[in-house]
Amino acid sequence: MAFVGAMVVGCTESYLTGYLPQNEYLPGLRIAAPALLLFLVLLLFPNPRVRGGVRITRALPTPTIKGTLVFGGCLVVFAAILATTLSDPDVLTYGQIFPMSIIGMSIVVLTGFSGQISLAQLSLAGIGAIVWAGVGASGNPLALLAVVAVSALVGAVIAIPALRLSGIYLALATTAFTLILDGWIFTMPVDWLFSGGSAEVTPIFAAPRVQLLFSAAVLAALCLLVVWVRRGFFGRRLIAMRDSEAACATLGGRLLVTKVAVFALSAAIAGLGGAMYGMQATTITAEQFNLVAGLPIFLLVIIGGMAAIGAGFFGGVNLAGIMHAVTAIWPGAQHVASLLVGLAGIGMGRNPEGVVPHFRESWSPLRRFWIPLAAIVGALWGLRLLDVVDGWVLTFGSLAAAVALRELARPRARKGAADVPLEWRGVRRPWRPSDREEVLDGLARS
Repeated sequence: MAFVGAMVVGCTESYLTGYLPQNEYLPGLRIAAPALLLFLVLLLFPNPRVRGGVRITRALPTPTIKGTLVFGGCLVVFAAILATTLSDPDVLTYGQIFPMSIIGMSIVVLTGFSGQISLAQLSLAGIGAIVWAGVGASGNPLALLAVVAVSALVGAVIAIPALRLSGIYLALATTAFTLILDGWIFTMPVDWLFSGGSAEVTPIFAAPRVQLLFSAAVLAALCLLVVWVRRGFFGRRLIAMRDSEAACATLGGRLLVTKVAVFALSAAIAGLGGAMYGMQATTITAEQFNLVAGLPIFLLVIIGGMAAIGAGFFGGVNLAGIMHAVTAIWPGAQHVASLLVGLAGIGMGRNPEGVVPHFRESWSPLRRFWIPLAAIVGALWGLRLLDVVDGWVLTFGSLAAAVALRELARPRARKGAADVPLEWRGVRRPWRPSDREEVLDGLARS
């Protein structure tokens, strides 16, 4: 079958090279032909194994509205610090943190909540960007409704393979869809596509700093929306489908409607993130939304904790923040910075639940001293606004204060407390969130 497949692909490419009509809309078809064949084969080939998948047995914590409001407020404050302290070129560079975080949030909804794997989220963001470039040329915010509607419609179309595929096969189908967009659709000579190699995007706010704050506010609002969905009936249905599609259907869950709805919702969020990305960059190209560019976002969200609300922001900060900061400090480390994503993926062996849940648990004692921390950060922020210190002093000074206050707030374990057996935890020492995870792991192994 591998030989037959190679023959079909080779003959198809040769036929298209020699006999494809001379049409300005068809040259990209030859490039996208293997991906198109893959997409059709996955849909039509009678292979019962295409429904194979990995069952996730770990329980997902339910996020709280209060915690999400605090997180959203921190996002807005962080954006305000960036907008008031960065130079104009750095605002354009680091302002991409929030659009990238919105795109990462779409992966949290789709993969983290429902267990459906899609590698086409950045391509969906590209669709949102070009729709905004076409209908939002006047900068009217109402055009974002068209972005959301078109992106959701495309996401519903992508859900068609999900009705039959799952796991690695669904990932292959969405990869094929992305390659079709990259090699053929995005290159068509249409005014609202990347026919000239790039597209101009009109932001809602002419000032890049205000646009940065607007992107952060949209991200905070989306966090609340996603938490509301997760805590509601639809969110519980998504978790049930992720745990077992067969059990969900047996209990009356409508898999068809649920899959189409979650793909449409995640695509709408990705399209909105793509529109924000275009507004911040003002000029976009097809290469910014191809498959290779989208893989690091997917990987970083998985590393952050694919079901954690903060995983999207974790991906945006690392991809558009830390990697740029590393190259700014050490200009020769551009290739080294590209290895950070891979090294973080290797580090998942230590924190299989993701970095964000581990980070939240390890830094929870800092809540006791949030007022002193806010005072120190505010003082450093004020000194930066007065040009007394530079941005690096503000950054590393805030980190040093956070680490010192966390160590001060961390409760000191009594001697021998680490050796308390599991059945005595909560009796001989206080119960910790990590103890619950250890109990669940033990039950899963048994």
